[in-house]
Amino acid sequence: MPVEIRLIQQAYKFALDPTPAQARMLASHAGGARFAYNWGNAAIIAALDAREAEKAAGGKPETKVPGHFDLCKQWTAWKDAHASDPEPAEGERRTNTAWVSENFVGSYQAALRDAAKAWSDFFKSAAGKRKGRRLGRPRFKKRGKARDSFQVHGGTLRVESTGAGFRPKGADKGATRDMIVLPKIGPVFLHESGRKLRRRVEKGTARIVRGTVSRDSDGRWHIAVTAEVQREIRTGPSKRQRDGGVLGVDFGVRAIATLSDGTAIPNPRHLEGSLGRLAKAQQAVARCEPGSAGRRKAVARVGRLHARVKHLRLDGLHKATSGLVHSRAVIAVEGFDVQETVRYRKRGKADREKNRENVPGKVRADRNRALADTGIGIARWQLQSKGAWYGCQVLVMDKHAPTGRTCSACGTAKAKPVPPADELFTCEACGSQMPRRVNTARALASRARKAVPVAPSTGETLNARGGDVSPAAVRDGGQMPLKREASTRPRPG
Repeated sequence: MPVEIRLIQQAYKFALDPTPAQARMLASHAGGARFAYNWGNAAIIAALDAREAEKAAGGKPETKVPGHFDLCKQWTAWKDAHASDPEPAEGERRTNTAWVSENFVGSYQAALRDAAKAWSDFFKSAAGKRKGRRLGRPRFKKRGKARDSFQVHGGTLRVESTGAGFRPKGADKGATRDMIVLPKIGPVFLHESGRKLRRRVEKGTARIVRGTVSRDSDGRWHIAVTAEVQREIRTGPSKRQRDGGVLGVDFGVRAIATLSDGTAIPNPRHLEGSLGRLAKAQQAVARCEPGSAGRRKAVARVGRLHARVKHLRLDGLHKATSGLVHSRAVIAVEGFDVQETVRYRKRGKADREKNRENVPGKVRADRNRALADTGIGIARWQLQSKGAWYGCQVLVMDKHAPTGRTCSACGTAKAKPVPPADELFTCEACGSQMPRRVNTARALASRARKAVPVAPSTGETLNARGGDVSPAAVRDGGQMPLKREASTRPRPG
């Protein structure tokens, strides 16, 4: 099995177990980062308005739209200028900035960078220089609506153990727990083991770059640590993957994935199973007085239910995609836009009539909710990221490819798409019949075999040794795939 040692960026996500005092400090950092983002957003909007006023006056715009470093300089000047302002009277707005020093300065800088990048992406999207759907104008973040999060970095960000000299208040003397040391906050316990990252850092094979602390809807704090890691990356399929060969995967709602070998991965429909509990919890929120402690508790219960659904969905998708990646050499999936499909319900009547869809709104809403609950986009992303690590090549077909109306037996494509209500695919050219989703998966596998030739005896790809096998990538200046020998690492013992 050919492998290479590569330097990659890998994320490690841990659930935090802060004390009440640390939880207040985490919330303070998140609020400060949100304030800095809104401050930077307002500064950019003021510069744009000034440029428009200069244009309207007939002159040449001279006001510069601030970037990340400009915002940082302006933030420092504004902070120092208002540090000694008196405390406001009742009903007045506070202008004193002494509170800024209570939080980590890097959190403010990261928030200002996010504000500058949001406007940069907006301008690129408006000019057609950015891929993906067109972005809207950056908006302000509101407390209670935006997700609480902030970033930290620097040498003080590290993973330690209670046995290494750090023992926060409340730690048992005989217990050994992993913790992460955050700037301005100190060591915070982890709910799970951080041994893998800690040992890599101690051995010198990993370097922590930054950490993003966030609070989920269930009220729990998490940190995603981004580290530069030296790890083994498979540059080719293993024996098990070569034996599995090529696989076509058709994602859907009734079954999360229908495979070209005829098997189907069932859809547990976690959200649908929780709709009853969610309805009761949301009714309890509606009955509570706004701003009361009871309403906060009711809202937290709704958040816990949504977080449970999310965790169950991610757990199932991780298990399914890991099993597929480790057992196949090539996986082919459809490339349709999931978000565009879900947003279709919000289109106008003229667009729906143009596409000849006459479906009641309630049916479309239920269908789109089920489609979003399946997590097709996440599953496809997991296949691509895991395949790049474990020697499996994942091919995403063009979204306009007629895989759903192409016969997998003879290759004849129908003139019109097959209606979703038709569970049986019948080919008029060769007369073959099979389940519609199985036919789509086999059509994807057939396209993958043409794109990536496979050796008949071993199931090994002929030209997929470490590079991109796409001819277009080679024509556009990409590196030609090269044959690599397996590494000769000594076996232990």
